[in-house]
Amino acid sequence: MSKVVMIDSVWELEPFLTQRKATTGVKYGFIGLGQGGGKIADTFAGIRNPHTNEPCYPVLCINTNMGDIDNLKNVDKNNRIALKGKEFEKGAGMDPAKGRLAVEANGEAVFEGIQRVLKDAEVIVVVASLGGGTGTGSLNMVIDVCADYVKKPVLAIVTLPNTHVDENVNAFEALKELTPKLAEYRKDPDTDDEYRVLENLIILDNKKIIEEHLEALDKGDEEVKNISWDRYSNYKVASVLHEWNVTTTLESDKTLDAEDYKNKLLFTGGVSTFAKKKINIQDNDLKSESDLINEIVSTYRGRNVLANGFDYKNDAKAFGLHIVMPKQKEQMLNTNTLEKIIKRIQEELPGVPVYYGKSSWDSKHVLVYTHLSLNGLPERAKKLKQESEELLRQQREREERASGFNIEGDLETERKNAPSRNRGSSSSVPSNPFASKGSKEVAATTPAKFNPFKK
Repeated sequence: MSKVVMIDSVWELEPFLTQRKATTGVKYGFIGLGQGGGKIADTFAGIRNPHTNEPCYPVLCINTNMGDIDNLKNVDKNNRIALKGKEFEKGAGMDPAKGRLAVEANGEAVFEGIQRVLKDAEVIVVVASLGGGTGTGSLNMVIDVCADYVKKPVLAIVTLPNTHVDENVNAFEALKELTPKLAEYRKDPDTDDEYRVLENLIILDNKKIIEEHLEALDKGDEEVKNISWDRYSNYKVASVLHEWNVTTTLESDKTLDAEDYKNKLLFTGGVSTFAKKKINIQDNDLKSESDLINEIVSTYRGRNVLANGFDYKNDAKAFGLHIVMPKQKEQMLNTNTLEKIIKRIQEELPGVPVYYGKSSWDSKHVLVYTHLSLNGLPERAKKLKQESEELLRQQREREERASGFNIEGDLETERKNAPSRNRGSSSSVPSNPFASKGSKEVAATTPAKFNPFKK
């Protein structure tokens, strides 16, 4: 029996990950910014090699709130940076300007951490939840530094907030600055080589995730039972992206290898959406080749935890497909069947190139993985401006309707003035009774470190 591979002893990964030569194709490294980004990155840190028990991906987490840093489960304690400074040590308080300032002020430590932790990564994934302070405020700046100074391809995973006036406005401003990076090229001053600032963007929608999670709980869905919506979402995203990554290394006569996966699907300047479906090959409803084709092709349109509402027909740039077949049923997916699947996809998405691979495993289930790169945003992201403006309008109306605090009229009575409690100038600085007498500040003698976050 194959060894069971888990994340946090909670979320089970597919057993094909234990195959002899199965390994990670793309060497991702993750930077989690703020509370939301840190939790997602921490989930990737919990994925371990089933043979060595070593982490599959290096992860660095950065936050203004020490409590959030301490609550991470999997990230090495040496790879957690608590941003120092009395004005942000308790968090950025949903203030993106404060989050940006916190990273700027700690730029030397942040840059050193990125270089140290992600030195062996070939692709850097910056993760942040849009809407708050630290991640929202520092996301674009960290992407710029990774692209310009670390000089590695950069992807981003971001989450749209549940409906909330302050978070919506913050998310809109951050996304407005972020999306142009998908089409922005810069020139390396050392080599004259051109590079894209942001290679790919993955968007999660917390509003959608919460609504679907509560609906699934009401229906008694076993997959979501006893797990919060945010942990469910994080496990789902991390497991599907990791399993997709490992499929690029499986032994097969038709493989979508890691180089093609990167160059044809990831390094496209697009927005990515990916999905997974498990099909019981013994299901009585799956009676024919046509049934199998329908199930496989429909995977990309099915339910997943990412944002939805894409214009697949007009915006799709590239389509990735990997099918893992039960060994005893491999004949069901012969060359002719694969060609029919590709033809069906191209009928639905005219002109879109399809890159595919297939492999096998010991199971009664077919696993289908799809990955689309699209030249367009999901519906809610497109409408985030209008949604934010409506929330601001509602806020103004509430303020206008409020009764206020005015109390009219005067009382005809006399009252002596209370004695003043002021004991000194408000601008004076109190002395510190705990400080040692005669102590002096020691001037710094260490050379200044490089801080690319301060321009």
